[in-house]
Amino acid sequence: MATAIRSGRLMPSIEYRKDIEYFLEMPGLASDSVGCVGFDGKYAFIQLHASTYLVVTPPVGEPLPSFSELIFYANCLGYDHDLPTFITPDDWKAQIVPVEKGPPEYINQNYFESLGMAFEAINSIRLGPLRYLTFRWPGFRKDVEIFYSRKYSKVSQELGLYCTALKQLDPLSEFLYYYRVIECVSGSNGKDWIRTYISSINTYDFGFLHFGSDVPTYRPKMRTNLFSVYRRRAKSRINLLSKKLSTGDIAEYFYNVLRCGIAHGRTDVIDYDYGFNIVEVSQDLIVLKLLARIAVEQKV
Repeated sequence: MATAIRSGRLMPSIEYRKDIEYFLEMPGLASDSVGCVGFDGKYAFIQLHASTYLVVTPPVGEPLPSFSELIFYANCLGYDHDLPTFITPDDWKAQIVPVEKGPPEYINQNYFESLGMAFEAINSIRLGPLRYLTFRWPGFRKDVEIFYSRKYSKVSQELGLYCTALKQLDPLSEFLYYYRVIECVSGSNGKDWIRTYISSINTYDFGFLHFGSDVPTYRPKMRTNLFSVYRRRAKSRINLLSKKLSTGDIAEYFYNVLRCGIAHGRTDVIDYDYGFNIVEVSQDLIVLKLLARIAVEQKV
């Protein structure tokens, strides 16, 4: 795959390395939506033509990014675009050995292709079939330099937790990882923090993330902001919970009932019941997702 990388165009006189060891993959990202983009003044960020494969590469003669840097960039991209993002090595070595025996090249390739299909399926469940998100800073009209290290270095752990939530198929696990973000930022069980910031969902500026569709019959006249959709759903859920809970304390419900019910296995366990729990938690986690984003950006 490394030979398929086009030359970066951040500056016409610069050539970028093509001997890439790792690729970033972000299923759900619109193809060819990344133009002239750089990271931290050191690397070009390039999308392979007509694919969700992305590379972070330095100018010729400069060292390749370390693996820890790539993990950090993958989490930054996943957080900024609310999409599951993972790393694929150029040598295709599976990280989990399956029971099935077979040629190593077959097992290795199947592993990473299956990851990509699994995350595509997660996006399809969350966003709908044939939906996509475009890169937030495309770099087509002018070159763009994104200083991720400057912006997110203090919240690398929180980004890791948030991006783990994005990789979860079931809403119970997704909810738990968003809650861990709040615990990490608050340094406590998060209840007081939630009480303080839950009203901020109404007015907080989450930015613009263009949500598009390849469905011919779904062509909205105006560009859709995914965060606006999340905000409407979160506000509706908060209003419902405020009427439904006798104490009116959503923070108590999120922690005592949901977080502990999902994480613990002793009493009042919330399990995957294919019904009520899944429906309820899937609506609650939209609120928690936005709270987790506020927590990350508050710490930044």
